[in-house]
Amino acid sequence: MGMPLKQRTTDYHCHILPGVDDGPKEKDESIKMARLLAEAGYREVYCTPHLIKGMYEVSNDEVLQERDKLQHDLEKEGIGIKLLAGREYYLDEFLLDYIIKPLLLEGTTCMMIEIPNNTSVDLVKETIFAVKRRGYTPLIAHPERCFLLETAEQKPPGTGRWKRWLSQRSGQNNDTEPGNELLSYLKQLGCQFQGNLGSINGQYGGRVKASARYFEKRGIYTHAGTDAHSPDAVKDILGIR
Repeated sequence: MGMPLKQRTTDYHCHILPGVDDGPKEKDESIKMARLLAEAGYREVYCTPHLIKGMYEVSNDEVLQERDKLQHDLEKEGIGIKLLAGREYYLDEFLLDYIIKPLLLEGTTCMMIEIPNNTSVDLVKETIFAVKRRGYTPLIAHPERCFLLETAEQKPPGTGRWKRWLSQRSGQNNDTEPGNELLSYLKQLGCQFQGNLGSINGQYGGRVKASARYFEKRGIYTHAGTDAHSPDAVKDILGIR
């Protein structure tokens, strides 16, 4: 386990499908994204729209239909990108309702899961364990953006107040180093970890960049993705001028 966070030929996390979440609204934008990714050397792109109850709730069938339609359009345009289906599941109290028949990353046992910063460590553990028990492999989306997974080495200055704040939000004891125990638990369960290329480039600020470098240095990442939502985002993430 452990791969460097760098550009590859497969984008494991991309909001490229039109009209299903906060990605592109129109087909033309999706085609522009695909063309840029193809020109940058990508050959496969996982379509991973959000699934957040009350916000983004298109069905798995709709995701598959939109993928097929966009794939057809890319072939007409001569863009050599293979689109693979998936979803980005939001870890909240409703997630377990969706693991009865989840849309896994196509061709794998991986279920991509986003851990929000405002949840508790206990809920994360219970939910991820339940996903694992169903026979799926939890793939944690952009862990470098999750404060619950920060470790002592990643702390910013002024750790006293920060540590108390994070402990209160995560439900951890103040004597526990934030992030270490939960990160270790997820690794022991066999979770995999997807890093955002934009994180290592500083797209989300210095704190996230430092976390991405920490995860990369220790070989925690197993997958990489752009997490792009628009053509301009693809350009910024990949440094296209």
